Amino acid sequence: MGLTHEFFLLRSESDDEPVEQVVLSDNLVLYIWDSLRWIPAFNPSTKENHVGLNYHGITLIRHKGANLLKDICLSSSHLFSLAPSTLQLTGDFVMDENGNGRYEKLNFTRDDLTKTLTTLAAIADRAFLENYFIVHHDI
Repeated sequence: MGLTHEFFLLRSESDDEPVEQVVLSDNLVLYIWDSLRWIPAFNPSTKENHVGLNYHGITLIRHKGANLLKDICLSSSHLFSLAPSTLQLTGDFVMDENGNGRYEKLNFTRDDLTKTLTTLAAIADRAFLENYFIVHHDI
């Protein structure tokens, strides 16, 4: 799968045993990154509230952020549900060893993509409704 982002549902900030978890590919996270930067969050390393996920490091998503994460995931899932069964998205601009540049082509299957996003949405909804926490582990 390559680089991944793990999202863990925890009962409390100090809990070590996740209730649920889901893994998203780094390519998918980067594709929806702009909207993920709207989520109110907490950086446990700096002990500061901020907005957006930490790409390098751990992010703690609390009540309000969980609700927004749910909405972002459901909206993205709905959008991707309109795609053909296999879809190609545009990724990062990359250069080869000769200095030639091109955009990466990211291949996904619609059903896997929508299932992953709805699973994360369900975890976020549970965090919101039950006052749990989501911990995001970066790549």
